[in-house]
Amino acid sequence: MQTLTVEITHTNARKALQALEEKHFIKIIDELLVGSPALPGKALRLQQFKNWIANAEASDTVSLTTAKSIWLSKKKQLQQLVK
Repeated sequence: MQTLTVEITHTNARKALQALEEKHFIKIIDELLVGSPALPGKALRLQQFKNWIANAEASDTVSLTTAKSIWLSKKKQLQQLVK
């Protein structure tokens, strides 16, 4: 199964897609859902996704040095779990 987001501007194109849906070849989803490819779990609604981005942009930042040291400690933990 593939999910596509398409903006259709021509009436005949919409009618053609509706005909495909009637034949059960495709399913038209009225409510847009946005899933995060980086995070597991259920999909987010578009407004929830926008809020998530806004919160991420407004939150405190971490220096590159701090991020690298945190990653090194997490990397060591992961390597110990794999062994």
